[in-house]
Amino acid sequence: MKNQHRLQSTLIATFALSLTYVAGMPQTAQAYLGGFEGVDGYGSFLNEVSTTNAGAHGANAGGGTLTTIPVNTGLWVKLQGPVFPTPGTAGGVAYATGHQNVDRLNPGTSAQALVITTNADGWGGSAQEYSYSVDTFDLGGANPLTTGSDTIDISFWSCAQIVGSTNPASGLGPGTIGDTVSFYDSSGNLGFSVGYRQPGTTTDFAAINVGSWVQSTVAVNPTTYHRWDITLDLLNDTVSIDIFEAGTLTNLVSGAPLVNNMNNFSEMRFESTAGVNNAKIWSLDDFEMDIRPVPEPASLALFAMGLGALTRRRHQAK
Repeated sequence: MKNQHRLQSTLIATFALSLTYVAGMPQTAQAYLGGFEGVDGYGSFLNEVSTTNAGAHGANAGGGTLTTIPVNTGLWVKLQGPVFPTPGTAGGVAYATGHQNVDRLNPGTSAQALVITTNADGWGGSAQEYSYSVDTFDLGGANPLTTGSDTIDISFWSCAQIVGSTNPASGLGPGTIGDTVSFYDSSGNLGFSVGYRQPGTTTDFAAINVGSWVQSTVAVNPTTYHRWDITLDLLNDTVSIDIFEAGTLTNLVSGAPLVNNMNNFSEMRFESTAGVNNAKIWSLDDFEMDIRPVPEPASLALFAMGLGALTRRRHQAK
Protein backbone atom coordinates (compact mmCIF):
# COMPACT_ATOMS: atom_id res chain seq x y z
CA MET A 1 0.00 0.00 0.00
CA LYS A 2 2.85 2.36 0.89
CA ASN A 3 4.53 1.66 -2.44
CA GLN A 4 1.25 2.33 -4.23
CA HIS A 5 0.86 5.68 -2.43
CA ARG A 6 4.50 6.57 -3.15
CA LEU A 7 4.01 5.79 -6.83
CA GLN A 8 0.85 7.84 -6.96
CA SER A 9 2.63 10.75 -5.27
CA THR A 10 5.44 10.52 -7.80
CA LEU A 11 3.00 10.47 -10.70
CA ILE A 12 1.11 13.45 -9.31
CA ALA A 13 4.36 15.38 -8.93
CA THR A 14 5.34 14.45 -12.48
CA PHE A 15 1.95 15.58 -13.72
CA ALA A 16 2.24 18.89 -11.83
CA LEU A 17 5.74 19.48 -13.18
CA SER A 18 4.55 18.74 -16.70
CA LEU A 19 1.61 21.07 -16.29
CA THR A 20 3.99 23.80 -15.17
CA TYR A 21 5.99 23.40 -18.35
CA VAL A 22 2.85 23.41 -20.46
CA ALA A 23 1.68 26.65 -18.87
CA GLY A 24 5.11 28.12 -19.50
CA MET A 25 7.35 29.18 -16.65
CA PRO A 26 7.70 32.99 -16.68
CA GLN A 27 11.27 34.22 -16.58
CA THR A 28 11.53 37.76 -15.23
CA ALA A 29 14.45 40.10 -15.68
CA GLN A 30 15.08 43.72 -14.87
CA ALA A 31 18.43 44.28 -16.45
CA TYR A 32 19.88 46.14 -19.41
CA LEU A 33 16.80 48.36 -19.75
CA GLY A 34 15.65 47.88 -16.16
CA GLY A 35 15.71 51.01 -14.04
CA PHE A 36 18.66 52.71 -15.80
CA GLU A 37 20.83 52.69 -12.69
CA GLY A 38 24.48 51.78 -12.53
CA VAL A 39 23.59 48.18 -11.69
CA ASP A 40 21.57 48.07 -14.92
CA GLY A 41 24.56 49.28 -16.93
CA TYR A 42 23.83 52.99 -17.32
CA GLY A 43 26.19 55.87 -16.64
CA SER A 44 25.17 59.18 -15.12
CA PHE A 45 24.07 62.35 -16.88
CA LEU A 46 25.42 62.87 -20.42
CA ASN A 47 26.90 59.41 -20.72
CA GLU A 48 25.19 59.13 -24.11
CA VAL A 49 23.86 55.61 -24.62
CA SER A 50 25.00 55.33 -28.25
CA THR A 51 28.61 56.13 -27.36
CA THR A 52 28.91 53.88 -24.29
CA ASN A 53 28.31 50.23 -23.49
CA ALA A 54 24.99 51.25 -21.93
CA GLY A 55 23.10 48.24 -20.61
CA ALA A 56 26.01 45.88 -21.24
CA HIS A 57 27.67 46.16 -17.83
CA GLY A 58 26.72 46.33 -14.18
CA ALA A 59 25.51 43.71 -11.71
CA ASN A 60 22.21 43.11 -13.53
CA ALA A 61 23.91 42.68 -16.89
CA GLY A 62 26.72 40.29 -16.12
CA GLY A 63 29.23 42.67 -14.53
CA GLY A 64 31.85 45.01 -15.95
CA THR A 65 32.11 48.79 -15.92
CA LEU A 66 31.12 51.78 -18.05
CA THR A 67 33.22 52.05 -21.21
CA THR A 68 33.26 54.53 -24.07
CA ILE A 69 32.83 52.74 -27.41
CA PRO A 70 32.69 53.82 -31.06
CA VAL A 71 29.32 55.38 -31.75
CA ASN A 72 26.49 52.94 -32.53
CA THR A 73 28.47 49.76 -31.88
CA GLY A 74 26.63 48.74 -28.71
CA LEU A 75 23.06 47.80 -27.81
CA TRP A 76 21.91 51.39 -28.42
CA VAL A 77 22.07 52.89 -31.93
CA LYS A 78 21.16 56.48 -32.82
CA LEU A 79 18.93 56.27 -35.92
CA GLN A 80 18.03 59.93 -36.25
CA GLY A 81 19.44 63.19 -34.92
CA PRO A 82 22.95 64.34 -33.98
CA VAL A 83 24.95 62.22 -31.58
CA PHE A 84 25.93 63.98 -28.36
CA PRO A 85 28.02 66.11 -28.07
CA THR A 86 27.69 67.02 -31.76
CA PRO A 87 25.46 70.10 -32.03
CA GLY A 88 22.51 70.32 -34.38
CA THR A 89 22.01 73.02 -36.99
CA ALA A 90 20.74 75.42 -34.32
CA GLY A 91 23.70 74.71 -32.07
CA GLY A 92 21.89 72.61 -29.46
CA VAL A 93 22.55 69.01 -28.51
CA ALA A 94 20.32 65.96 -28.18
CA TYR A 95 20.89 62.81 -26.18
CA ALA A 96 19.56 59.75 -24.43
CA THR A 97 21.18 59.25 -21.06
CA GLY A 98 20.70 58.04 -17.54
CA HIS A 99 19.43 61.13 -15.73
CA GLN A 100 19.26 62.05 -12.06
CA ASN A 101 16.29 63.80 -10.40
CA VAL A 102 13.63 62.14 -12.59
CA ASP A 103 13.60 58.62 -11.17
CA ARG A 104 10.04 57.33 -10.88
CA LEU A 105 10.23 56.21 -7.25
CA ASN A 106 12.88 58.61 -5.96
CA PRO A 107 12.48 61.95 -7.76
CA GLY A 108 14.90 64.71 -6.90
CA THR A 109 17.69 62.30 -5.99
CA SER A 110 20.70 60.77 -7.70
CA ALA A 111 18.57 57.77 -8.72
CA GLN A 112 18.11 57.65 -12.48
CA ALA A 113 15.64 57.19 -15.30
CA LEU A 114 16.32 57.33 -19.04
CA VAL A 115 15.80 60.77 -20.58
CA ILE A 116 15.55 61.29 -24.34
CA THR A 117 15.57 64.95 -25.32
CA THR A 118 15.30 66.89 -28.57
CA ASN A 119 17.34 70.05 -28.21
CA ALA A 120 19.29 69.97 -31.43
CA ASP A 121 17.19 72.37 -33.47
CA GLY A 122 14.51 73.82 -31.21
CA TRP A 123 10.98 73.97 -32.61
CA GLY A 124 12.21 73.26 -36.13
CA GLY A 125 14.19 70.15 -35.19
CA SER A 126 13.43 66.58 -36.10
CA ALA A 127 12.67 63.82 -33.63
CA GLN A 128 15.48 61.92 -31.99
CA GLU A 129 15.26 58.17 -32.61
CA TYR A 130 17.16 55.37 -30.91
CA SER A 131 17.18 51.63 -31.48
CA TYR A 132 17.73 49.24 -28.59
CA SER A 133 18.62 45.57 -29.19
CA VAL A 134 16.80 43.30 -26.76
CA ASP A 135 19.25 40.99 -25.02
CA THR A 136 19.12 37.72 -23.13
CA PHE A 137 19.33 39.61 -19.83
CA ASP A 138 16.07 41.39 -20.69
CA LEU A 139 14.35 38.05 -21.27
CA GLY A 140 15.62 36.16 -18.26
CA GLY A 141 18.21 34.23 -20.24
CA ALA A 142 16.13 33.48 -23.34
CA ASN A 143 17.60 34.26 -26.75
CA PRO A 144 15.49 37.00 -28.40
CA LEU A 145 15.94 35.29 -31.77
CA THR A 146 14.15 32.16 -30.52
CA THR A 147 11.04 33.88 -29.16
CA GLY A 148 8.94 33.44 -32.30
CA SER A 149 6.33 31.24 -30.59
CA ASP A 150 6.44 32.77 -27.12
CA THR A 151 4.18 35.12 -25.20
CA ILE A 152 6.00 38.10 -23.71
CA ASP A 153 4.61 40.43 -21.06
CA ILE A 154 6.25 43.85 -21.18
CA SER A 155 5.67 46.74 -18.81
CA PHE A 156 7.38 50.11 -18.43
CA TRP A 157 6.72 53.58 -17.06
CA SER A 158 6.74 56.77 -19.11
CA CYS A 159 6.43 60.48 -18.37
CA ALA A 160 5.88 62.34 -21.63
CA GLN A 161 4.59 65.66 -22.91
CA ILE A 162 3.86 66.95 -26.39
CA VAL A 163 3.61 70.72 -26.36
CA GLY A 164 0.42 71.76 -28.18
CA SER A 165 -0.16 74.68 -30.51
CA THR A 166 -1.54 76.77 -27.65
CA ASN A 167 1.21 75.93 -25.16
CA PRO A 168 3.24 77.90 -26.06
CA ALA A 169 1.84 79.67 -29.13
CA SER A 170 4.74 78.36 -31.21
CA GLY A 171 4.18 74.74 -30.15
CA LEU A 172 3.37 71.75 -32.29
CA GLY A 173 0.22 71.51 -34.36
CA PRO A 174 -2.90 69.37 -33.94
CA GLY A 175 -2.53 65.65 -34.51
CA THR A 176 1.14 65.44 -33.59
CA ILE A 177 2.27 61.93 -32.65
CA GLY A 178 5.35 61.68 -30.47
CA ASP A 179 7.36 60.02 -27.72
CA THR A 180 6.70 56.61 -29.24
CA VAL A 181 8.04 53.15 -28.40
CA SER A 182 7.88 50.65 -31.26
CA PHE A 183 8.47 46.90 -31.23
CA TYR A 184 10.33 45.09 -34.02
CA ASP A 185 11.71 41.69 -34.94
CA SER A 186 15.24 40.92 -36.17
CA SER A 187 14.14 41.38 -39.81
CA GLY A 188 12.95 44.93 -39.19
CA ASN A 189 9.24 44.09 -39.17
CA LEU A 190 7.23 46.55 -37.07
CA GLY A 191 4.76 44.76 -34.83
CA PHE A 192 3.08 47.69 -33.04
CA SER A 193 3.76 51.01 -31.32
CA VAL A 194 2.57 52.96 -28.30
CA GLY A 195 2.88 56.70 -27.79
CA TYR A 196 0.96 59.94 -27.51
CA ARG A 197 -1.13 62.26 -29.64
CA GLN A 198 -1.52 66.01 -29.21
CA PRO A 199 -4.88 67.16 -30.63
CA GLY A 200 -3.80 70.79 -30.70
CA THR A 201 -4.62 71.85 -27.15
CA THR A 202 -2.69 71.44 -23.92
CA THR A 203 -3.87 67.89 -23.24
CA ASP A 204 -2.03 64.80 -24.47
CA PHE A 205 -3.73 61.45 -25.03
CA ALA A 206 -2.34 57.92 -25.08
CA ALA A 207 -2.27 56.47 -28.60
CA ILE A 208 -1.54 53.09 -30.14
CA ASN A 209 -0.56 51.84 -33.57
CA VAL A 210 -1.81 48.37 -34.50
CA GLY A 211 -2.34 49.19 -38.18
CA SER A 212 -2.68 52.95 -37.86
CA TRP A 213 -2.36 55.46 -35.07
CA VAL A 214 -5.51 55.69 -32.93
CA GLN A 215 -5.97 58.23 -30.14
CA SER A 216 -7.48 56.76 -27.01
CA THR A 217 -9.74 58.56 -24.53
CA VAL A 218 -7.06 58.35 -21.83
CA ALA A 219 -5.54 61.76 -21.09
CA VAL A 220 -2.04 61.56 -19.61
CA ASN A 221 -0.54 63.84 -17.01
CA PRO A 222 2.70 65.29 -18.47
CA THR A 223 4.31 65.66 -15.05
CA THR A 224 3.77 62.17 -13.63
CA TYR A 225 4.58 58.64 -14.71
CA HIS A 226 2.06 56.19 -16.15
CA ARG A 227 2.60 52.52 -16.96
CA TRP A 228 2.19 50.66 -20.24
CA ASP A 229 1.27 46.95 -19.90
CA ILE A 230 1.70 44.88 -23.04
CA THR A 231 1.08 41.20 -23.84
CA LEU A 232 2.76 40.21 -27.09
CA ASP A 233 1.65 36.81 -28.40
CA LEU A 234 4.17 35.83 -31.06
CA LEU A 235 2.57 32.45 -31.74
CA ASN A 236 -0.63 34.12 -32.94
CA ASP A 237 0.91 37.50 -33.87
CA THR A 238 -1.44 39.50 -31.66
CA VAL A 239 -1.02 42.14 -28.97
CA SER A 240 -3.03 43.39 -26.00
CA ILE A 241 -2.27 46.82 -24.53
CA ASP A 242 -3.32 48.46 -21.26
CA ILE A 243 -2.33 51.78 -19.73
CA PHE A 244 -2.24 52.56 -16.01
CA GLU A 245 -2.84 56.29 -15.50
CA ALA A 246 -3.92 58.13 -12.35
CA GLY A 247 -4.60 54.88 -10.52
CA THR A 248 -6.83 53.46 -13.25
CA LEU A 249 -5.97 50.56 -15.56
CA THR A 250 -7.59 50.95 -18.98
CA ASN A 251 -7.56 48.34 -21.71
CA LEU A 252 -6.84 49.94 -25.09
CA VAL A 253 -6.81 46.85 -27.30
CA SER A 254 -7.15 43.08 -26.77
CA GLY A 255 -5.78 40.41 -29.10
CA ALA A 256 -5.34 42.80 -32.01
CA PRO A 257 -3.41 41.57 -35.07
CA LEU A 258 0.05 43.07 -35.37
CA VAL A 259 0.89 45.62 -38.04
CA ASN A 260 3.25 42.98 -39.44
CA ASN A 261 3.85 39.43 -38.28
CA MET A 262 6.95 39.23 -36.10
CA ASN A 263 9.47 36.38 -36.35
CA ASN A 264 10.70 37.21 -32.84
CA PHE A 265 11.00 40.11 -30.42
CA SER A 266 14.47 41.58 -30.64
CA GLU A 267 14.34 45.37 -31.01
CA MET A 268 12.66 48.45 -29.55
CA ARG A 269 12.79 51.92 -31.07
CA PHE A 270 12.32 55.11 -29.09
CA GLU A 271 11.39 58.29 -30.95
CA SER A 272 11.01 61.63 -29.21
CA THR A 273 8.67 64.39 -30.31
CA ALA A 274 9.93 66.57 -33.14
CA GLY A 275 10.60 70.18 -32.28
CA VAL A 276 10.46 69.93 -28.50
CA ASN A 277 13.39 71.71 -26.89
CA ASN A 278 15.50 70.64 -23.94
CA ALA A 279 12.76 70.51 -21.30
CA LYS A 280 13.76 67.00 -20.14
CA ILE A 281 10.15 65.88 -20.09
CA TRP A 282 10.26 62.43 -21.71
CA SER A 283 11.50 60.02 -19.12
CA LEU A 284 11.32 56.21 -19.13
CA ASP A 285 11.83 53.92 -16.16
CA ASP A 286 11.46 50.44 -14.68
CA PHE A 287 11.16 48.10 -17.66
CA GLU A 288 10.18 44.51 -16.93
CA MET A 289 9.74 41.57 -19.31
CA ASP A 290 8.24 38.16 -18.57
CA ILE A 291 8.54 35.47 -21.21
CA ARG A 292 6.23 32.47 -21.30
CA PRO A 293 7.86 29.96 -23.64
CA VAL A 294 5.84 27.43 -25.61
CA PRO A 295 6.79 24.03 -24.14
CA GLU A 296 9.24 21.92 -26.11
CA PRO A 297 8.12 18.53 -27.50
CA ALA A 298 10.00 16.73 -24.73
CA SER A 299 8.04 18.64 -22.10
CA LEU A 300 4.77 17.83 -23.84
CA ALA A 301 5.75 14.16 -23.96
CA LEU A 302 6.55 14.23 -20.25
CA PHE A 303 3.16 15.76 -19.58
CA ALA A 304 1.38 13.10 -21.67
CA MET A 305 3.29 10.25 -20.00
CA GLY A 306 2.58 11.57 -16.52
CA LEU A 307 -1.10 12.08 -17.23
CA GLY A 308 -1.45 8.66 -18.86
CA ALA A 309 0.32 6.84 -16.05
CA LEU A 310 -1.71 8.63 -13.41
CA THR A 311 -4.96 7.76 -15.18
CA ARG A 312 -4.00 4.09 -15.52
CA ARG A 313 -3.00 3.88 -11.87
CA ARG A 314 -6.27 5.33 -10.74
CA HIS A 315 -8.20 2.80 -12.84
CA GLN A 316 -6.17 -0.05 -11.37
CA ALA A 317 -6.83 1.18 -7.85
CA LYS A 318 -10.62 1.00 -8.33
